[in-house]
Amino acid sequence: MVMTHQFRTMHDAILIGVGTLLSDDPQLTARLVPGPSPQPVVLDSNLRTPLTSALVRSSSESTGMSQRLTLLTTSNGPKDKWERAKALDQRGVFILEVPAADGRVSLEDALCRVKEDLGCHSVMVEGGMTVIASFLARPELVSNLVVTVSPKFLGGYGPSAELLKGEPQSLLSIPKMQSCPVGDDIVLYGSPSVPYLNGNSGDAHKPKVNGHSHLMQTQLSSSCRMWVEAIESECDLKVYNTPKQGQEIVALIKGDVFGGEHVPVRVHSECFTGDVLGSKRCDCGPQLRGFLDILQQESAGILLYIRGASVLARIAWADMYLDVREGDEGRGIGLVEKIRAYELQEKGLDTIDANLSLGHAADLRTFESSKEVLQQLGVQSIKLYTNNPEKVEALRPLAREVRPLKTVPNKHNVTYLQTKRDRLNHKTILSELPI
Repeated sequence: MVMTHQFRTMHDAILIGVGTLLSDDPQLTARLVPGPSPQPVVLDSNLRTPLTSALVRSSSESTGMSQRLTLLTTSNGPKDKWERAKALDQRGVFILEVPAADGRVSLEDALCRVKEDLGCHSVMVEGGMTVIASFLARPELVSNLVVTVSPKFLGGYGPSAELLKGEPQSLLSIPKMQSCPVGDDIVLYGSPSVPYLNGNSGDAHKPKVNGHSHLMQTQLSSSCRMWVEAIESECDLKVYNTPKQGQEIVALIKGDVFGGEHVPVRVHSECFTGDVLGSKRCDCGPQLRGFLDILQQESAGILLYIRGASVLARIAWADMYLDVREGDEGRGIGLVEKIRAYELQEKGLDTIDANLSLGHAADLRTFESSKEVLQQLGVQSIKLYTNNPEKVEALRPLAREVRPLKTVPNKHNVTYLQTKRDRLNHKTILSELPI
């Protein structure tokens, strides 16, 4: 129960079916742990939610939108349905009409409305049986699955009975399921194998809104409170998984950024040598620490730290095997290759020619996932701190204002900074470079 309530604090909304509401009359709060409770959402095609339910009572007593109960319903139903809708509305319940699919609320459209109308970017689905089975039969709608197996027999048929009605090949598959003990229970967890994310079936089943995908491929994985040395205020830390296998985006968030305009933002690519060791060969470490100083002065802001590199594929060619890696270290070539590039730079090549000599592009990075994270955090526009024009272009139209980051140059990075300015069009400030 504590684990479940902790999960609730990590999501913007919690979703159940009306059957669970009628059977259990739940509160859907995170009362067992510190942290915010998610916004309650109920799939209720015929508006059967009783006026006396705990969620309706809480909604009538709430003062903010985040505490109001939201019912997702369809346009059809019994004749007295809209009379009940008026009564629910008078008690502060928010009712959203969603297109139907097989006589029930369409899950794709439901998630879209929850995102667009409620501003909720992460939804925890708790059930019941039919709702869970419906999501399990639509793996493209699921980012993570957590299953608790308890040594107790409760009876009933469970989601498996509902799943038998579908096509076996359409069911959710967890290729790397993990497990851990929690008390007397076993918790299984993992991410599904989703066809359109893996490039196996194109965009045939990809949910669309106005011709564009509205279910983002970058997904929130975990979050907590965080205190860092450079910032006096308490911050939030959120970790997102991206479509690039093994890549993570860590968001350090100060203050309330949801709905914010001109929110200070730095998108920072992982640099072990600069960020951790304080290398003088680049300006990554000073830029990172400089932005943390800016966050200290601002009331709100976001640092996105892109980290991680992994073997994506082993390609066989001419009886040889090539490990292909991706990550943001070294402008996308990974730490090992970056150190090899350093060796070539010591022999006279600049940072771009060194990458090219190793068979890499000058810059392999992309920033679509960073844009998705900012959208999920609900910012309306950002004040982007960067010298990199590629980041500015990738983050449009969010980037309404661009601020350069100064670096105090030294004899070890003069050529590096000049190369970024002259060959990569970085707005690197060179006024303080030694003559």
